[in-house]
Amino acid sequence: MITEYDISRYKGAVLNRGSESINIAPHVLLQPYISCYTVLFPANMPDEAAILPSASTRFIFSVTDNCIHSGLCGVNTRAFNAGSYANKMKLMLFVEFHIGMLFPFLKVEQHELADSNFSLTDLDKTLAQQIEAVLLESESIEVLISTLDKIFLSRMSDFRSQKIIAAMRDKILKYNGNVTQKKITSEFYYSEKHIRRLFLQYIGTSPKMFSRIVRINHVIHLMKSPARFTDIALQAGFFDQPHLNHDFKIICGITPMEYMRNMSVFYNDEFKI
Repeated sequence: MITEYDISRYKGAVLNRGSESINIAPHVLLQPYISCYTVLFPANMPDEAAILPSASTRFIFSVTDNCIHSGLCGVNTRAFNAGSYANKMKLMLFVEFHIGMLFPFLKVEQHELADSNFSLTDLDKTLAQQIEAVLLESESIEVLISTLDKIFLSRMSDFRSQKIIAAMRDKILKYNGNVTQKKITSEFYYSEKHIRRLFLQYIGTSPKMFSRIVRINHVIHLMKSPARFTDIALQAGFFDQPHLNHDFKIICGITPMEYMRNMSVFYNDEFKI
């Protein structure tokens, strides 16, 4: 099994590398579906570390000295604590899927996975066992990544049905969540009911909630600058700061000011939203 020292030894291209983690892009044919593979040695993660709301989905493989657990985390529409679990793990592997792109590999209605964690073994025992074996047996990160690519490439088929949901997703992302459902309906020639069904099936949440998550993530990005909250609210498309505060608290569970005071405990992952 790989160790923390393998992070510095890895010679391939990386998206990001730290002393305890590394993010690596998948095979080029998988890149429209999988954002990245993340290898993490989380022993030093603080107990209070929290994950921000995200419309991305991911497989999570957690290794202790005694066992390995294969999990799946669906779209999370609210922040949740992760540090107290992660820092007990010896090693973690994340397979991060682009928004709406897990469904082709694991044909489960994504709204059934929202705001929950599941055992991947219960949903797809064969896939869970394949990846568990690779994680435990690989002696280098190169071997791990190469074998993961082979597993996911073997599951690829005709994903043309993904194109429409990807186009709608990208439209909302382009405008940082400031797109009305009426505009999506008129541009893509689908009824609001059908669009809602597609979003629940492929992304796991309604178009309205997805747009709200995107908008709040944009606000969090804007908070990295010294701008005032009133200016951030207007720049993000809110009518005023009270409307920003309202939506921010719905998504993150705290106000923007509380987030600013405690932002160090929030885990910001640039490879998902």
